[in-house]
Amino acid sequence: MKLERINPNIGARISGADVTQFTPDNREELLGLLDEHLVLFFTGQNVTPRQLLAFGRAVGEVQPPDEAAPYTPHLGGDLEQVQTIDVTGTARGTYADIYHSDVSFFECPTYAALLHPDVLPDIGGDTIWASMYAAYETLDAPVRAMIEDMRAIHQVAMPGNFMEHSHPLVRVNPRTGRRALYLNRLFTKRIEGLAPVESQNLLEMLFTHCTLPEFQTRFTWSPDIVVVWDNRFTLHYAVRDYTAPRRMFRTSTCGERPIGPSEYEAMREAVPA
Repeated sequence: MKLERINPNIGARISGADVTQFTPDNREELLGLLDEHLVLFFTGQNVTPRQLLAFGRAVGEVQPPDEAAPYTPHLGGDLEQVQTIDVTGTARGTYADIYHSDVSFFECPTYAALLHPDVLPDIGGDTIWASMYAAYETLDAPVRAMIEDMRAIHQVAMPGNFMEHSHPLVRVNPRTGRRALYLNRLFTKRIEGLAPVESQNLLEMLFTHCTLPEFQTRFTWSPDIVVVWDNRFTLHYAVRDYTAPRRMFRTSTCGERPIGPSEYEAMREAVPA
């Protein structure tokens, strides 16, 4: 297996590996790679939805459909944990082409998401990922101190379905202790404890900051790619510059409840030396 970094902050291309050969015995290796690179692009893959699902089970516990993407169609039967992503007919700026982290309105949002193309346009249809680690770490120290213990409301409203949850604005990786911003323009609606105008202005500043090009990698799809990314500490954006069909198969793994710096430190102190 050969790994090539494609951006200083995010993304690694992996060749010489067959994702159908990974099992849960490889989980720690895969999660370690996600901790370090956030997005993994496995080249030379030709997988079926069933094989993509098996690879997802190697990465973690696969989410049930109502937790993975409640607004997205999924395959039936024993493949109900595989979704189909096709937004060709939807209006621009309403869904995937807004920087977002999947299902952040749940108490325990997705950990890792996996994507493999089924149908691609001849041109266009790239995806952009942004590192929320880099976004947090490049904030000035006074801003980091100000937002350390803030919480924000993540919310989605769909016909007949309204969901929201409060999460820390600074999220800590429980495996590594590394901190990241945790917000996204699609689902994060307000910061708790602030007046509406203060919340809106601070969110707008952070939204703009976390999508600077320095924190991003942009990827052009090909039919032989399987992508795995850490949904907890990245944002992604599907570029809507195509009119031909574009359809992806997707599955995802269960995540933990987001924790902030104070809770993380309390957890560390509670662990016996």
